[in-house]
Amino acid sequence: MILTKKDLRKWQESMFTPITAQQSRAILERFGEEPTPYEWTEQDIAIQIRNYLECGEFVKTMLDDGKRYTLPPGVEF
Repeated sequence: MILTKKDLRKWQESMFTPITAQQSRAILERFGEEPTPYEWTEQDIAIQIRNYLECGEFVKTMLDDGKRYTLPPGVEF
């Protein structure tokens, strides 16, 4: 799944979350293309947008035991 401007606008409206133009550009840059040969899920995108808006950066995923999740080569959160 990729994220379009229209998708981001719908997400913003449904979550009542203000997103600046700079944040919008960063989010669309990150999720506007699939990380070939993998693809983003809707959950990946939603979690990362929330993290980005709260922390100002895309947060790396952690496993339940607190260890950092190993991403496939070429995929970087």
